[in-house]
This record gives sequence, C-alpha cells and structure tokens, in this order.
Amino acid sequence: MLRTALTEQYSALAGALAQLAGKLGQAGLPDPRRESRVAQLFAGLGLEALECSVTADLAGRLTASVTICRTHFTREEVAGLTEEMSRLCRRDMDLPEITHCRTVTMLTFGERPLFAAQFGAAAHAAAGQSVSGDAGGWFRDERGVLWVVLCDGMGSGPEAAKDSRFAYRLLEQLLSSGIGPETALGTLGGALELRWECTGGFTTIDLLELDLQSGEGAVYKLGAGPTYLRRDGVLSRIGSSTLPAGLRPGGAPDVSRFRLRPGDLAVLVSDGVTDGSEDDWVRARIRAFAGDSPKELAGALLTHEQNASDDRTAIVLLIGGKAQV
Repeated sequence: MLRTALTEQYSALAGALAQLAGKLGQAGLPDPRRESRVAQLFAGLGLEALECSVTADLAGRLTASVTICRTHFTREEVAGLTEEMSRLCRRDMDLPEITHCRTVTMLTFGERPLFAAQFGAAAHAAAGQSVSGDAGGWFRDERGVLWVVLCDGMGSGPEAAKDSRFAYRLLEQLLSSGIGPETALGTLGGALELRWECTGGFTTIDLLELDLQSGEGAVYKLGAGPTYLRRDGVLSRIGSSTLPAGLRPGGAPDVSRFRLRPGDLAVLVSDGVTDGSEDDWVRARIRAFAGDSPKELAGALLTHEQNASDDRTAIVLLIGGKAQV
C-alpha cells in the first residue's frame, strides 16, 4: 500500500509541476516597446487591454499575452489579428491560444516554429488480445519543444497496457513541467521500480526530442526498439544497449543527437515490429516513402504477419517547412 501511494504521489507531484511551469513559462524578459505597440493595436480596435505583456525567453522567443473584455472572434478576425501582431512584433507569430474566462478573454501569441511536424501512427494488439500493451504519442512543452514518446510494457494485453500508459503519462507530465529528459527518465525508472518491486516487470522507453526552431534533436532509449532517421535521403538506425525502465532505477539512457531539416523523416517502432529479426524490409519501406502520407507508412510497417504474436506500434514524424497562417 505504501508503494502504491508513493507512485501515486509521483503523478501528483508531476501534475503540480506542470501547472507551475505553465505559469512560470510565461515569465521572461519584458519588452516594453513591443508591449506598447500591442496595447495600441487593441485600443485602435476598440478593445482596451486590461493586461498586456510581451516577453522573451532565454532562447529569444517572444510570447505576447493580452487580456481584454470578453470577446468572440471569427476565424478571419483571428488570422488578421495574428498578421498585425507579426508586423508589430517583427516576428512570425502563430495563431493565438484563446481562453474565455467569465467576463474576460485572454489571447496568447507565440512565435511560429520554423519547422512543421506531420505525424502518422498505427498500432496492432498481439494476436488474441483486444488491447495493445504499447502506449505512444507526441506533445509540445511550454518552450515549444516537440516530444515523441513510445512505451512498451512487458508482455501484452490489459496489464501491459496499464503499465505503459502509466509510464507515458508520468513522462509527459515530467517533461511538460520543464524537467530535463535524462532526469525525467531517471525519476520514471525509480517510480517503475517501486511499482513492480513485488510483481516484477519493466517498460521500454523510446523518447525523441526535437526543437522545431533549430531542427536539433536527440533520441533517448531505455531498452527500446530501433529508431530510424532518414536525413537527406540517407537512412540510419539507432539502437539501444540499456535495460528497460524499472529494471535498473536511475540508469542512464542511450542518447543519440542529430539535426533534422524539411523533408527528413524519423520513425519510432516498438520491438514487436522487428521482433529482433532482420529489419531489411523495414528499411526498404522507409527508403521507398515518397513523403505523401506518414500514416500510410506507419500502417505499412505493421503488415509483417510473422510478428503478429506481439504488440506492434509505429510512429512516423515528417519534417516540413514553416506552415502558412
């Protein structure tokens, strides 16, 4: 009971940190000149700003937040407002996050990432199971960094799914709170060790980090299946020599760093896709990908029937240029 309570506290602490990071993430170096321009813009539209701030984070990325009396905007009005914000701030601003709260409306504009990310994912449960034991997804943190996560619980079915989903949720909360990836993975390993001390078990972790402003990224692995990168048409394979999370608390992950550009491709697969066997067929399908549909490629990577005895998941990330408003 104590171990269960402690693992629940890990989740609660991570949630609290995520909320705190959301507030602290808006803090930065103030820019009074841009704040004045933004306030004048809204005043000229008859929308007097109750609060207005423009700040730059440590990487120089701008965030503009404006609070006005409750107002509803059409899609065209939001697009026009974003264009004016870009002109005034002399940055390419993204469409705002709009929050309505009782009598006020809050608009938060951030810089649009230099690179766009297009995803495709597919998953099949092991033969005889209705639920996959894998858990995967992607999200962006307060800094705009993209994270792609794929967790594979021991075995298959509902119990494996419960473990992998717990690992995914906790890792998402830790990373979203601003905790570094290696620290987050160490914390996750400790939590999983407590969770499985009596029953035994483990979860492999495949974590991809990508800064959508610079294209710089890294892959962190704890016993995970291979990750494939296709850069400038050249395909490379990143493997793992570490133990899964939960078998060695605090164990350091394998780390591989890289840089992606528009047209490049990253593919994460659970070990059920290759099953430790020859992966020439996987490489061939990734090389043949023409950039049409990441989802179709993800589905094509799950068609090898000899691996149907295990859960299989594929996540495909295609890098594109900056999207237009």
